[in-house]
Amino acid sequence: MDKNMFLMINDLIYDLYSCQSVEDLKNIFLPRLRLVIPCSYTTILLPNPPDQASPFYPIYTPESFAIAEERYLQSIHEDKLLWNCYSREPKLVRESDLLPNDVRLNSRLYQECYQGFHIYDSLQYTSAYNRQFLGVLTLFRTTDEPHFTEEEMFYVNALGLHFNAVLYRMFCAVSAHTTSGPDSAFFCDQYHLTKKEGAIFALLLQYKTNEEISDALDITVNTLQKHIQNIFRKTNTASKWELLRLVSDQTS
Repeated sequence: MDKNMFLMINDLIYDLYSCQSVEDLKNIFLPRLRLVIPCSYTTILLPNPPDQASPFYPIYTPESFAIAEERYLQSIHEDKLLWNCYSREPKLVRESDLLPNDVRLNSRLYQECYQGFHIYDSLQYTSAYNRQFLGVLTLFRTTDEPHFTEEEMFYVNALGLHFNAVLYRMFCAVSAHTTSGPDSAFFCDQYHLTKKEGAIFALLLQYKTNEEISDALDITVNTLQKHIQNIFRKTNTASKWELLRLVSDQTS
């Protein structure tokens, strides 16, 4: 990864974690993603509650792509890759790797939804956490654009780990923490955390940033980092992501 790409990916991950709502994903994350992985259109299909007529509702950029997504939802049963939308594990596929061009480009689904936008290929990332399906992120390229490369697929897979965490925080973590979610006191006892480490641990479970935690506990960021490193050492983890996965695994 060259230096510029490394910085762009880091900035995009920072922007992603700043997203607090579906509107933020649409207005902040998706436009920036199009700059890092150049493509004409990007969408996220989010699952609807079971009582809704459509299984998904889309967010997309640019706005001109709305008609394509509306038509897709009307013809979703014709999607030969629909099975991918219900994966219980994160998965990235390049559409052209799964379906021959003559099948994809001559299908009624393609002709009614995407032909007018000159779409030629797509990357589809299925987001899942703890075997729970969270949504599908799709990047579309047109006939005027190059094929998605293996390197670009690597970048999307890397971003996907963070994308999963953000979707889980938005749609699952709040209800989990207010009902049968992890008991921070239990983990404090199990891993012999100090009172201060326990307070930090509880805030980490709420997906608070380092700045938010340091403000809440009136400590410096440097002091906070030392406490977090102690928590990692005691729980045998190496990152906040591993810590959250540990908690999820022990409470699932």
